[in-house]
Amino acid sequence: MEELKPHIIQYCHISNSSVFFNGKLVYDAIAEDFETFAENAYKHLESRYPKFYKMDNLSKLGFLCAEQTLKNINLSKYKPENIAINIINKNSSIDTDIRYNNLIAKGASSPAIFVYSLPNIMAGEICIRHNIKGDNLLFVSDKYDINLQYNYSISLFEMNVCEALICGWIDYVEGNYEAFLMFIEKNNHTGILPFTNRNIQQLYKNF
Repeated sequence: MEELKPHIIQYCHISNSSVFFNGKLVYDAIAEDFETFAENAYKHLESRYPKFYKMDNLSKLGFLCAEQTLKNINLSKYKPENIAINIINKNSSIDTDIRYNNLIAKGASSPAIFVYSLPNIMAGEICIRHNIKGDNLLFVSDKYDINLQYNYSISLFEMNVCEALICGWIDYVEGNYEAFLMFIEKNNHTGILPFTNRNIQQLYKNF
């Protein structure tokens, strides 16, 4: 039986008002707050998705990272249910939870904010945008647990749950943020690097 060797096809890293794609800087801003950075990065990426402006900051961060990660990728060659996504973050949706709690304390309410008071909504926004209907999971961990993510992702491939996968780390709280996503294909051995625990660590720690 041929050894399973999924490959990392493309990846993106966002932090400190900068967007890196496959290790190269593609957008950079100086000392912008996240809201300003996110809007300018969205325009730079030439996205056309008006719902972006209604998202909370965690979802905006995930959206931007996914847009760049999947740049020029033809997802239509896969059935929507054969594409999976799993993401890890540390602070869950606490930033939006705090905003909503503050509104409640003032005797107000906002369904538009409440809808983002779960961290998996961010992953859901990515799925809606890219018509992804496969396995969808978000882990909450004190750090980017690469071992956990790698083992879970490999199990999806081994059990034929998916043929392509988006995975990584997306975290936002009080203006501090970082996103790192990879697009993995099960049967494409011509990507940037084989999908291994060590290679994930190498790509992530380079930033």
